[in-house]
Amino acid sequence: MADLKQYISNHKLFDDLSDDELMTLSGATTLKKFYSGNILHYEKDRQDNIYFLLTGGLKIYKVDRMDNEIFMYNITSGSLISEITDLDGSIGCFANAEFTKDSEVLVFDYSTFKDIFSNNTKFLLNLIKEFAKKTKMLQCIINREIVFDGTAKVAFMLVQDLESFNTLKKGDIAYMLNIQPETLSRILNKLFRNSLIQNDGQDIKIIDLDGLKALFE
Repeated sequence: MADLKQYISNHKLFDDLSDDELMTLSGATTLKKFYSGNILHYEKDRQDNIYFLLTGGLKIYKVDRMDNEIFMYNITSGSLISEITDLDGSIGCFANAEFTKDSEVLVFDYSTFKDIFSNNTKFLLNLIKEFAKKTKMLQCIINREIVFDGTAKVAFMLVQDLESFNTLKKGDIAYMLNIQPETLSRILNKLFRNSLIQNDGQDIKIIDLDGLKALFE
């Protein structure tokens, strides 16, 4: 329990818990290990636990009627995984969650977790901030999947997350943007020709930030 208490207290989300609250929460917590490719939950599952990603990575996605994966977003270390959709019952899952790396997860009993945030307004505010980040991600998904065309999707990711763009494989980027790899290559070539980006060794470098932003704003 002492180790679990330390794991929990190391993360900013739990900064405003008292020592007694940390002890109570750690007593209702388990540490689980998952491997890349493991499924945490499927869409429409109901759960009685809250999940927090200590280390590793997780992708959130849906599956359409043709069994095609529709990528939504990634969850990185030190982040809350679960969405609290119902304060009175169990927790609903609105999408599938699959680990992309070997990971460690804190599993909180929802009833204990709820009792603590119901009586600690500072902790509740921290949770609201965490959910606000998820809301912002969902807003980006709406733009990406409904408003943006392929060029706008690529330009947006270049502007917002150039580091990931230069780190990930092109096939993974195409998957995340829900476009074909060939489409990604054509768009990048067009951006090169229009002098919006250039190759800086192995990496892409933005040379016309305003020009890229004009493609999606």
